Amino acid sequence: MIVRPRLFAPILAFAAASALLAHVTVSPKESGAGAAQKYTLRVPNEKAVANVRIEVEFPSGAEVTAVDDQAGWKVDLKKDSAGKITGAAWVGSLDAKGIVDLSFSAKNPKEETKLVWKVVQVYKDGSKSDWTGPAGSKGPAPVTTIKP
Repeated sequence: MIVRPRLFAPILAFAAASALLAHVTVSPKESGAGAAQKYTLRVPNEKAVANVRIEVEFPSGAEVTAVDDQAGWKVDLKKDSAGKITGAAWVGSLDAKGIVDLSFSAKNPKEETKLVWKVVQVYKDGSKSDWTGPAGSKGPAPVTTIKP
């Protein structure tokens, strides 16, 4: 049997693109220092069981001012003793292979930095997907670069 590498290239490219699309993302990936910004958290469900909870730890440098309602999801905000929003947990149901976009507004820090958005997906069977690791890891946290 003769293996022709050119025949496998499109399959490998599609597999690589699919893997990249499966990660939780936050957009925009870049924003201005001190800007008021609307962010969108895109959460795909890559498991065969429903995703029933999405937990986000907001970066300390971002001042989250509002979290938008999303049909079919209830959001519980986490606040510190001063009343600052430090996280959110959305409870609902995201079917297998589905995607949900969750949005919130924040004031960016005034200096150049990277905002790391730590996300955990909880599934109906009790399993979890952690998106809290560094870039290049199996579960990288979404990052927004803040530029002057």
